[in-house]
Amino acid sequence: MEKNDSNYNNVFLYSQLRELIKRNTQLQIINQIAKSITLEMTFDEMIEDVAVKLQRIISFDLMNLCILENGNLIVHRELPKGISVIKEGTLLEQETSWAWEVIRKRRFSIRTDIQNDGQAFTRALKLFGLKSIIIVPLIARTGIIGTLNLGSKNIGEYIIDDASFLQQVADQLALLFEDARLYQEEILLRKQWEDSYKMATSLMEEMEKRNLQLEIINNIAKNISVETSLEEIAGSIAELKKVVAYDLLNLCFLEKENSISNTVIEGTETQEQCISMCFVFDRIHSGPARVMSEKRMIVRPNISEDPYSFPEDIVLAHLNIKSQIILPLFVKGESIGALILGSHEPFTYKEEEIVFLRQVADQLSLCIENVRLYSEESLSKRAWEETFKAVTDMLIVINRKGKIVRFNKAVLELGKERQILPQVGQLWYEYFDPEQYDHVQSLLKEAVEKEQSANKRIHLPSGVVWDLSSFPILNKNSHVDEVVISIREVTERVNMEAQLIQSAKLAAVGEIASGIAHELNSPLTAIIGNTLLLERDAKIYPPEKGKLLDNIKKCGERCKNIILKLRAFVRQEKYSFESINMNDIVEGALALVSYEIEKNNTRIVKNFAGELPVVIGSSQHLEQVLVNLLINARDALRDCDVRDIYLTTGIEEQFVYIEVRDTGCGIEYGHLKQIFSPFFTTKVMGTGLGLSISQNIAQAHGGKLVVQSEIGQGSKFSLLIPIEEPEQQ
Repeated sequence: MEKNDSNYNNVFLYSQLRELIKRNTQLQIINQIAKSITLEMTFDEMIEDVAVKLQRIISFDLMNLCILENGNLIVHRELPKGISVIKEGTLLEQETSWAWEVIRKRRFSIRTDIQNDGQAFTRALKLFGLKSIIIVPLIARTGIIGTLNLGSKNIGEYIIDDASFLQQVADQLALLFEDARLYQEEILLRKQWEDSYKMATSLMEEMEKRNLQLEIINNIAKNISVETSLEEIAGSIAELKKVVAYDLLNLCFLEKENSISNTVIEGTETQEQCISMCFVFDRIHSGPARVMSEKRMIVRPNISEDPYSFPEDIVLAHLNIKSQIILPLFVKGESIGALILGSHEPFTYKEEEIVFLRQVADQLSLCIENVRLYSEESLSKRAWEETFKAVTDMLIVINRKGKIVRFNKAVLELGKERQILPQVGQLWYEYFDPEQYDHVQSLLKEAVEKEQSANKRIHLPSGVVWDLSSFPILNKNSHVDEVVISIREVTERVNMEAQLIQSAKLAAVGEIASGIAHELNSPLTAIIGNTLLLERDAKIYPPEKGKLLDNIKKCGERCKNIILKLRAFVRQEKYSFESINMNDIVEGALALVSYEIEKNNTRIVKNFAGELPVVIGSSQHLEQVLVNLLINARDALRDCDVRDIYLTTGIEEQFVYIEVRDTGCGIEYGHLKQIFSPFFTTKVMGTGLGLSISQNIAQAHGGKLVVQSEIGQGSKFSLLIPIEEPEQQ
């Protein structure tokens, strides 16, 4: 029994000792907080210092501080940083915030299991996973100023002893906050005293200001130069700060669209956001509009009591501008803008300063107008020069002495090609070739003497075609000082026009051929018919005459067949698709052109695949493609010793193909990508339409026209038409 009593006493003493140690530690922490926090520390620095010391004695996963400001409870700080359970600056609602409950009761509160105790005010804390919270009021000399809040993710983390200790910390912290506020107020009062002292000394500086006024007006007058930018002028105006008090200085300009734009010359960051360089004043009712329309300045000693009211006063109130002076800028009786000065102090602008600012506005008006006029002229000149340079036609300006005044980029590019670079001041005929001299000279003469434009087309030996034009430039006395020579290369257009004419001729030839075929068809029918009648009596003739009659009939039938093919070829019909055999297409085309090919000692070698699959197509149009390919092959062999054309048919994947291969000169690599373009041709009398039409026909059949060529080895054209699907048959 005595032994048990002894053990109990030991435990009790140990517990008491532990409580004494804890209490001693708490007192040390409270003392350290009081010593470490100084009045110069920021709010965040105070809270972080307290948090570090509290972690030695009390555990928490979240700590935040709520401060009462103007009747609102605002979250001011939350630790650890970045967790954002309740964002800083959040206004806590009185009905849903537990901190408000603590303020109303003016005593601490502990909740040991907020996840399950069923009470309100816990939604954000539950989402963060907190289970225990302790909130103590911050009580200063003037009353409650907020709450200090700790939270833990452990159930039952906090007890009443923790709340008592934390309340002592909060009381100490509240006093420190109160002292810091008083210290800031003291600093503010000291600054106000210093400002009062500066106002007293400003009287001594008045004479110095008046001397500076003359210097500033003189500097502005020096800046009246056509090459001075508005930014440089604005910089010189900022010197007004030396003699005139202002907190906001603006220049407003009347734009062409009758809007009033604004330029902030000097102001704080907030001012630049509120009245920025892009700000546009009301054209009718604003202060600048008023002074520009009435052409007189407006002085507003105290804006709040001023009889004038302008739309921009809302912005001025936001900027705390209490006094203002608006001076018109006008030249030769026309308003161009306004100069505006504003001050945070009422009654800032005295009579002598107003007189001075009026002189500044007069000088400034003259300066800005000169700069604007020069800028507009420079801009117009630059725009004209850029346009002159960008024109794709070659432009050369020549003066009355025959010297080159200027030229554009196109002339320079031509000079690089010819390795004769033009030079300003160079005589014009030193740049042009001799064969162009007479043409240019005649244009110059007509422009100078007749004072009117002239045009001429010339064909150069290289094959290039130029359209030359001259345009006289008159001076203020209506005399020709300079002449613009325009040179446009129209080679491609001229060739295209020639090809179109050739195409029209071919169309006419087609119509004539169709008429001739019709006229020949009747006599051929008679010849064949009479031959058949004579063959009935062939037994009475000698065998030799019978052979002659048979030969007449065969030749007549051959001629009639050729005429029928020719009529079908030249007739412009719509596509008529049917099942056809590609070998028949080859035979039909050969019937039209084989004689023309073979008479030039050209051999046609045929290699037809047997039993080709059926394709769907237009016989007439496919024959037209093959005729074009055969004629091109014949022309490619014109200057060759070996003249062979190989005609091959076959199957390649899902296509039936007809291949036309010649042993001619081949096609240059640079021309391969252009041969299917309309009107492109290397033939002297070609139209450039054959291959283009042939490709279109192949594509209309769902097929393609493919070319392979090698210089000196010949070319191969392949017409591929898709095989008819079985279900379509």
